[in-house]
Amino acid sequence: MDLKQIEYFFSIAEMGNITKAAELHYTSQPTVSRQLSVLEKELGYSLFDRDSKPLELTKAGKIFYDGMKEALSKINNTVDIAQNAAEENNNCLSIAFQSGYYSEYLLFPVIDYFRKVYPNIHIRFSKLMSIEMMNGLKNESIDICIGRAFKHWMDAGFNVQELKKIDTQIVMSNKHRLATKDSLDYTDLEGETFYLTSPNGHQINEIFKDHCSLDNVKQFQVSNSEIAYFKVLAYNGLTLSDPDDPSWKNSPYYHSISISSFYTDSCVCVTTPTNLNPTIKLFKDFLATFMHSNLALSIS
Repeated sequence: MDLKQIEYFFSIAEMGNITKAAELHYTSQPTVSRQLSVLEKELGYSLFDRDSKPLELTKAGKIFYDGMKEALSKINNTVDIAQNAAEENNNCLSIAFQSGYYSEYLLFPVIDYFRKVYPNIHIRFSKLMSIEMMNGLKNESIDICIGRAFKHWMDAGFNVQELKKIDTQIVMSNKHRLATKDSLDYTDLEGETFYLTSPNGHQINEIFKDHCSLDNVKQFQVSNSEIAYFKVLAYNGLTLSDPDDPSWKNSPYYHSISISSFYTDSCVCVTTPTNLNPTIKLFKDFLATFMHSNLALSIS
């Protein structure tokens, strides 16, 4: 069993189709099918019901899926902890960006300038799911998390600093019935189907909680934004996105509409009060200075 086989397995589970999973990995259908067979032979049981269309996980496959997802998260955290220990000194900073969002496009100009001012500080980056970020903050393998202003940050006792308001976008196929509109009301979204990465479900709840029943909105969770955009085109659904996401921004196949008239989100910087790394305060003060003075995008 190797990581490539596990990646193929997750993609097949999400797409429900071996050919589509192969396309995601830029490889052939026989290659993915062969690796799946090798994995199942090694495990000694079938992971998918081959008679179902789309492919569905068997009972054993569902258990394997959940267990491997948790195991991979632990592996990533262990690697981060070990690397942090190897680099442990006051000139290191570990920054994680939340998966499913594109805050790095907003912050990298500032980070580049920070590197020029403090060339001796080594910065290590990662892109993680929110649960992985929370675990990393707790065990201090991560110093700073950049993500969305979700309630669970505050509930867990982390320090949360707002950096900028975000103009959340509804993204759809350019053939969708709403693609002719320039603006939306929440009533336009009733009856629609959303394909969402895990944290986006929180946003849907916030959008509709005071206006209508969530029973009128279908939600399907997918593992990453790439699959969400694929399903938006394949099944004529909707998803939520950052305005800076390059996956759809320059594509002729997608249409986006701002929902800032009835929903706003924020990009936040999250830290833990127990982490005494002195570079954290240095970076946060530097970041706040430039974000609040609107210089972030003009730095060269």
